[in-house]
Amino acid sequence: MKKRMVIAALVITLFAWSTAHAFDGCRRLRSGDKYSRQELLAQLPADKEILFHQSMREASDKTSAMHTQIKQLRKDTKEILVADQFDEDLFLKKTNSMETLKSKIHVTMEGAIVKLAKQFTADERKILAQLLPRKLCYTSRLIGRRYR
Repeated sequence: MKKRMVIAALVITLFAWSTAHAFDGCRRLRSGDKYSRQELLAQLPADKEILFHQSMREASDKTSAMHTQIKQLRKDTKEILVADQFDEDLFLKKTNSMETLKSKIHVTMEGAIVKLAKQFTADERKILAQLLPRKLCYTSRLIGRRYR
């Protein structure tokens, strides 16, 4: 009986932990969160708000071609996986290319943030930190699409 209770407790604990962890991933600010994106941007001076939008748009423009290439590489890797004859070398080459492009996107977005941080005051950088995605996931889902 004790063994069953311990196992049941472990299963419940693991389930609760995994559920909590699943909702802690990269996500946008939602309406229930403390501040909306617009409220945070409104706290910045007008010139800094414009600078924020311009910097993010420039970074997004620089990475848009890379996002297109990543989409194509994903299609290519799927085709390789479902092909009658699996080509391991080609698959690894495509996935490595995809990772390289993702790295370049991260570097570009980080560069835009560094550029902004250098021009912002300490209080403005606090707002900037809240504007950034929770886990700094610089994917098109979070930052890039807003400025295309």
